[in-house]
Amino acid sequence: MTPRILDPSNPSSKEQKTFAIFDGCESFSGLSKHCFMLLSEQRESWQELKDAYEALKTVKTRKIPLKDFSILLYFNPGRLISATAAVGKKDIQERPCFLCQHNLPPEQKWILYRKEYRILCNPRPVLQSHFTISHVEHRPQAIPDCFDTFLNLMSDLGPGWITLYNGPRCGASAPDHLHFQALPTGHMPVEQELNKDKKFLLVARIAGISVYIANDLGREMVVLKGDDPTSLIEAFSRVFDALKGAIQTDDEPMVNIAGFYDKRSWLVVLFPRQKHRPDVFYKEGDGRIIVSPGVVEMAGVLVTPMETDFERLDAATVESIYREVSLDNSILVNAVENMR
Repeated sequence: MTPRILDPSNPSSKEQKTFAIFDGCESFSGLSKHCFMLLSEQRESWQELKDAYEALKTVKTRKIPLKDFSILLYFNPGRLISATAAVGKKDIQERPCFLCQHNLPPEQKWILYRKEYRILCNPRPVLQSHFTISHVEHRPQAIPDCFDTFLNLMSDLGPGWITLYNGPRCGASAPDHLHFQALPTGHMPVEQELNKDKKFLLVARIAGISVYIANDLGREMVVLKGDDPTSLIEAFSRVFDALKGAIQTDDEPMVNIAGFYDKRSWLVVLFPRQKHRPDVFYKEGDGRIIVSPGVVEMAGVLVTPMETDFERLDAATVESIYREVSLDNSILVNAVENMR
């Protein structure tokens, strides 16, 4: 079954907010094409989105080489609201959910994805062609019960895309509403790091899935690689349970996830976390640095909405931030033992 696009010139569908419907497709090219078509239409019809993408042209970037890896630093003032979002339980309860359909901007349209999700153009893009994939129901951000959807999304979008997940306590600006994100590949430093075989150690084989951990990349990573989605779901569950056991929690462990699909093979990168924001985020005056790491930052694109922070961040501070928010290596080693 191929994606269906609703004809905007047809009076019967002119007012419809559903731009296209995707129910599943053997060819991976369809969904990707329709995402770009949606973005093109929305940039014409939705002024807020058009302005946001115009603002992206003025974003400043610079590379910070570190001891064994590098990151890209972005100054993007348009990300101030997201970077400083209050995500405490009380804050969430007192604000309307901006991913629920009745709270979406009037101009916003979507692709209905597999009957359960809406693919939306992110009105505060980090990079070009930034999409949010939100559940049609208001339900909490939680990955264990929807990891199969995460894998489907990766393969439906196909090669050339990175699919993202922020845990409810480490980067999700809407922890009360289940959602993923997607971006074209070619922007994240982690993509190059994943090609450095010597930087990853094979630690387990679970249901035929290879499990690796990173070595000397500034933050902890667990990588799952395989070509069978059922086995990937089993391996992911084992890894997730091992992390829960290592940090002794019944809740979802703090984790960011990035996924790639290529040639019928999935590659899933987990960034285990121990903190949402570094201590410098909470300091007052000149000591404050507004950096709020989510999956984009853990993948190597460190975004700050403040130009002063963009100018003064150096290698030592960046290394310290990653080390502080990433799970302690000794805890990850314990989790690896539990996997076995």
